[in-house]
Amino acid sequence: MLTGQVKSANDFPEGDFRRTFPRFLPENFHYNLELVQRLQEVAKNIGCTSGQLAIAWVRQAGKTVKGNPQILPIPGATKKERVEENCKVVKLDQSALADIEKILAEVTVVGSRFPAHAPIEG
Repeated sequence: MLTGQVKSANDFPEGDFRRTFPRFLPENFHYNLELVQRLQEVAKNIGCTSGQLAIAWVRQAGKTVKGNPQILPIPGATKKERVEENCKVVKLDQSALADIEKILAEVTVVGSRFPAHAPIEG
């Protein structure tokens, strides 16, 4: 969804497990799309993809202990092009970080992360 390739709940093929995730259900999807669209604007303004923006934000927003990051993004990819894209290091300045934090404060994600029947281990 964050990459912009999925623009509606119907973009997931029949049988795709994501069709059961509450955030992607048709009644919730359009609300969550606002967050994606606003983050895509930030990415566009700094010259990166929304995926690169997300990776940079996780990397930079993660707390550090004695200079060591406590949260590390581990992006997945199924194509060589996505691996190369994900490897590009993007440094977010304070303005971009502030824009992201503002968006996250203003837009409420609708629907839980996993369906009620999902086996989740904590």
